[in-house]
Parts: sequence; structure tokens; C-alpha cells
Amino acid sequence: MSEKLTIKIKRFPDSPGVYVMRDAKRRPIYIGKASSLKRRVLSYFQRPQETRLEHMLARVNSIEIKKTDSVIEALFLENDLIKKYKPKYNVKLKDDKTFLGIFITKEDWPRIYPARITQKLPKGEFYGPFPSAGQVREALQIIRRIFPFRVSCTPLSGKACFEYHLGQCPGVCAGKMDIKEYQKTIRQIKLFLRGKKKSVIKELEKDMKQAAKDMDFEKAAKIRDRIFALRHIQDVALIQEEDLRHPEDIPSRIEAYDVSNISGAFAVGSMVVFTEGLVDKSQYRKFKIQISEAWKRGADDVAALKEILSRRLNHTEWPYPDLILIDGGKGQVNGVKEILRARRLNIPIVGIAKGPERDKDEIIGANDLSYDKKLLLRVRDEAHRFAVQYYRLRHRKGLK
Repeated sequence: MSEKLTIKIKRFPDSPGVYVMRDAKRRPIYIGKASSLKRRVLSYFQRPQETRLEHMLARVNSIEIKKTDSVIEALFLENDLIKKYKPKYNVKLKDDKTFLGIFITKEDWPRIYPARITQKLPKGEFYGPFPSAGQVREALQIIRRIFPFRVSCTPLSGKACFEYHLGQCPGVCAGKMDIKEYQKTIRQIKLFLRGKKKSVIKELEKDMKQAAKDMDFEKAAKIRDRIFALRHIQDVALIQEEDLRHPEDIPSRIEAYDVSNISGAFAVGSMVVFTEGLVDKSQYRKFKIQISEAWKRGADDVAALKEILSRRLNHTEWPYPDLILIDGGKGQVNGVKEILRARRLNIPIVGIAKGPERDKDEIIGANDLSYDKKLLLRVRDEAHRFAVQYYRLRHRKGLK
């Protein structure tokens, strides 16, 4: 990296926004977002990178930035620019149809929810896809706090839904909002998703003045609060998640396994799943360990893990993981490898060994992998928690 470019990057603001890396012909080759433009862009050049990124960085001739008021706006602007320029090194997001996006139905009373292009969707508009399922869900929660919208309730049913009482639905179910007002809200959400927050605020300011002129001060106050919320978006959760994940270091789907028992009694196994670096509880599974001769002679964690993996892999309708994490050492890792070899599956495996004194967190089998250790420990701890919870449930029932 040239000294001139280094100096320029160090002058980038410590604020949210989008950066565009260009080659010598001024073509965008990579577009990304950041909660801190300065820290994020500098990070590419401050540590060794994988081969693909090294090739990309060698071609970078200039970097442009566009500041945003919040991370959520950077998220939407990044997506819009990727769709517009189709940069070579954003190919994963550009081509992958399995990523989550935001879908707005084409109805009199539109619904908004997370969706994938691969789903069978009704008529409507799709925004995305985005690289993180967690960020999509968090972004929708932020938007819904500012612009309450309908997800599943029945319009004009006469009965207020639960989400209305939480302030997340504007009450279309209970007739609290007319159709024109609701459709205006949906139009403003669409503008916001396209990165046009200033246009939304301008429209709201006009509505607020009209409401005040009509002496509808309650409505004027609500619009004022909405404008304030838009100008001061609180998206701390999005910032925290961005700090946790690095696109090149986090597998799309991690499956972690743990065994819980006391001398083989009431033995259970757990499978927890992290999608895009975040807990995905809908994918969790429990396993009762089958009683075998080995178990009658005492606990055999390796045999238990092999049994769990075999049973899990029989479910071909479940998507295969990009990484398998085991709470255990070399014995457990080798046992799982044996099962995968028998099925001719090439899935990376990582074990976390506690050591003889149970005071270590040694990563096993990750010589050629560069995953975030903090994330791996979080996943391991969650698998352990889930297994212990299930064991205690079985133990209580067994003692009755």
C-alpha cells in the first residue's frame, strides 16, 4: 500500500459509512460498510490476510468513503452500491441467493418480514440480500420501533394483536390507522431502505406542519418523535455484531456438539447452530444416547459423539455445516473425522480441549483455519449449556 493511501486512510472519520475500493482504472472492486470507517479500512492493511484478500488489496489504487448517520444506513447503502456496481470481490453476496433480505408484500395492507430469494414469495419487493441474517433481523427491529408495521395480523379484524400492545404494529388489525396513512408509512420505509432518509424526514416535517396547522397536536407530536428517532437512530446492536463478525473469518453455518452424562447415566447430546455468527435456536437438536455395551461399562464420549453425528447426518434435509465444533480434544475430533470420512464428507472440524486440569481452552485441528477464537468459545459454551439443560431434564424425569 502506498504511503499516500495510508495517510489518506488515517484521515478517515471514526464514524459509520461505506467504503469503495477502486483499481487503477477507477473500477469498484470491493464495497464494504463500517461502524468506524477509519478502523475498518485500516484493519485490512494492519494484519495478514487470506490469499484472496491479499490479491484484492494488491489491486487497490484508491479508496473512497461515504459517511452515514448510522450503521443501519451504511448497511442499506452498501447493498445498493453492490447491486449497482457488482464489484468482483463482492461476488459471494452478489451471487448467493441463500442470504436473507427484507420483503415487503404487495397488498392493501403490506406486510414486512425477512425472506430469501429461494423462498416461494407472494408479489412484492425484495431488498437485499444482506451478508448477515442477524443484521437483517436487527435492522427490521430498529425500523419497526420508528415505523410500526404489520407482519401477520388480520387488518380490520376488530381485535388488536399482541404486537400492537408492544408498539410494533400500528393497529391496522383494530382499525387504529386508515389504509392511506398505513400505505404512506410503507412508502417511507421503502425510501429508508433505499438510503433516502433525508427525503423521509423532509416529508415528515411537511406532515408535522400540516398536523399543527389543523390543530391535531397529538399527531404532530407523534411525527416529531418519529423525526427525532430517525435523526438519532440507536443501532448499537448492529455495531456490536459488526465488531464480532469478519466476513472472511465466520462460517455461514456452525454446528457444535456436546455430550452430558454422569458415568453414562441419562446420557444426552446437543447440537447447537450459529448462522452468520449468531445463535439460531430454531436449528437446535437434542439426542438421547442409545444404551450400548460400552456405555454400560462407563461413559464413552467419543462413542457418543460418533453416534450423534451419524444420526444427525442421516437427516439429509438439514443443511450441512461449514464448520463442526466439538467440546473435546483429539480423541473426539478424530472420532468425528472417522464418521465424516465414511460418508465422504469434507467438513472442517475444530475441537476445544479443556486439558487434564480443566483450565485450558486449546483449539484442536485448526492449523489451517483462521476463525475468531472468542466466537468459537461462545459456540462451545452454548452447546455445553444446551446439553446440560437437556441432561437435567432427563435426570429429573428419570428420578420420578
